[in-house]
Amino acid sequence: MQMMSKGSIRFLIAAVLACLLQTQGTRIAAAQADPRQILTAVIQQLQTGTPNWTWYGPQLWQTIAMQTGNSGVYPQLVQLGQVTNVVLNGQTQLPAGPVYSLVAQHQQGVSTWLLGISLYTNRIEYANFNIGSTPQSLPAPPVPLPQTAAPTPGSVPNPPANAPPQTSGTSEACRRFPNLC
Repeated sequence: MQMMSKGSIRFLIAAVLACLLQTQGTRIAAAQADPRQILTAVIQQLQTGTPNWTWYGPQLWQTIAMQTGNSGVYPQLVQLGQVTNVVLNGQTQLPAGPVYSLVAQHQQGVSTWLLGISLYTNRIEYANFNIGSTPQSLPAPPVPLPQTAAPTPGSVPNPPANAPPQTSGTSEACRRFPNLC
């Protein structure tokens, strides 16, 4: 067997590392979907009556079926025509995933959207659209719970002297988008 030179070994190691890094970078880039492209595809599905059930959470899928009489077609979107551009207006991160505010420009008008995509299911769990040019407002991010030390087992915890008033335990965002919390 012939011995490889140190230069050849270094080149081989560098080539293997470059391949591994390229593969890893490609995988990461593929996992980051652009919400503008997702919305364009969603609108096309809802204009042609071909929604892909694997894209939507069960409650949203059921809502689409109910609102469209099981046709999967929203006539309001059909009347607007093909999407020509989508603008991302903002994003709010909720515990279960982001909610995006988007504006889709069509051949015959504009639709404004809120899309919530779950980090857990990787499906659209929330969708709302309006016909018109005023972007929909995003929910406020949830308020984090205060961090306190765990009580000793068997002891009764005492609230702080200036305890904040008790709330319902959910933020406005979680009340508005319960599937994402």
